[in-house]
Amino acid sequence: MFAIQFSVKQSKKKLILLAAIGAVLAAICIAATVNILEKPRDTAKSDSCGEYSLDVKNGDFSAFFGQLGIDSDNAPESEQSVRIPEEFDEVYNEYNELQKKSGLDLSIYKGKQAEQLKFRIKNGAVNYAVLLLIDNRVIGGHLTNGEYKSEMLPLTE
Repeated sequence: MFAIQFSVKQSKKKLILLAAIGAVLAAICIAATVNILEKPRDTAKSDSCGEYSLDVKNGDFSAFFGQLGIDSDNAPESEQSVRIPEEFDEVYNEYNELQKKSGLDLSIYKGKQAEQLKFRIKNGAVNYAVLLLIDNRVIGGHLTNGEYKSEMLPLTE
């Protein structure tokens, strides 16, 4: 016959230690996931132009627009700071659907501050391209005639 000695105090200490290690690992995984999701993407893909870079290196907007076949001024005609709403209303939901046609999705950036830049287009059926940027990366945008309530088109059309 043999006997096993079991200490409740030792088991509780081990259980508490394992729970603490598990909580720390879970917190690290959550923080890493949030950091990845909050970072603006490097590329997008659309049916009309394939994969394209969203990074605007050194403020070279001509290179960004060139990927989309748009001949545009390199300097924006206007700039303003905008906040992506925390909750999308009907208008913003429609605008986000327009973004998705260009392989973009503004819902990732809800509640974030962005820069809105408007550029004159030299070679298109419309007059302006509007970009939304965070950390020198395009997160959204559209093409427009610049008239109030005029039709907006995806960046990649």
